[in-house]
Amino acid sequence: RNFIILSLLSSAIAAMGLLLDSAPAVSGAMLLGAFITPLLAMAGALIQGWVQRLVDAALMVALGIAMSMTAATLVGVVFAGQIDRAVLPPLLLSLTRPGLLDLGIALAAGVAAGYATMRTEAAGALSGVAVSVTVEPPIAAMGLFLASGRGEEFRQAALALATNFGALVLGATVSMAWWGFADRDTRGTARQARVGLIAWVVLVGAVAVPLAVYSRNVIRNTAFEQEVTSVVGTWDPSVRVVSLDASTTGERATVRIDVTGPRRPEPAWRLAELLSERRGERVEVLLTFTLAQEDRAVSSG
Repeated sequence: RNFIILSLLSSAIAAMGLLLDSAPAVSGAMLLGAFITPLLAMAGALIQGWVQRLVDAALMVALGIAMSMTAATLVGVVFAGQIDRAVLPPLLLSLTRPGLLDLGIALAAGVAAGYATMRTEAAGALSGVAVSVTVEPPIAAMGLFLASGRGEEFRQAALALATNFGALVLGATVSMAWWGFADRDTRGTARQARVGLIAWVVLVGAVAVPLAVYSRNVIRNTAFEQEVTSVVGTWDPSVRVVSLDASTTGERATVRIDVTGPRRPEPAWRLAELLSERRGERVEVLLTFTLAQEDRAVSSG
């Protein structure tokens, strides 16, 4: 019961914190999250070859994810206006861009969680580990995206969840095995332990493949966005970039840009031509412009 209640509350807090772009609120939700216990139980079960205990812990995690996503979805339904905007809050947006660095962080944090579990003198660090590796933020993001019908963002947040979950358990398993977690009296067969651990390594490896591809795309698109920002200054110095989303495949590029300024900007086709000449690929520009006007008055009294 405590696990379910804490999962519901932490996910609701995380969802509202993500909408507000409030790091303290999200951090507080992480500390409330109870997922660290069943995840460490899965690590211990993998080491010992305890099949039934592994299944029990996995079912508890699945239940927690379902309850947490339900709470986040309800928050998303109530505050739907906050996630229908074209530009997502930075904290929420970051959960749609998982990469290999996220995998590395979760793996290292899993090792730390296993070490803190095995060493009583380091147990005080467990709450900090939970903040680093908890699965609450991506679950909350999944609920918000589900409520707003953002399918692509939902899939990316699910990938972030799989990254944290898989790497945490793998890191904790290796750490606890290294520092001597064992119970010879109740231990399963060595074959069960090996099969379970190999299966988990394969799972994390399968997650790492799309992460590697996505990381490469993110790096390439980020460099392209910086290039677009530089070219905009040449195209029309009077405008200011409000938002920018640029992607490229190496043969075709798409730029969605929102600018503001004191007058109508230069035609979008000129920006497309400048970028095409610079990059040597076809560029499509989708431009949105907002006129910035200032009106000042002083009362006569």
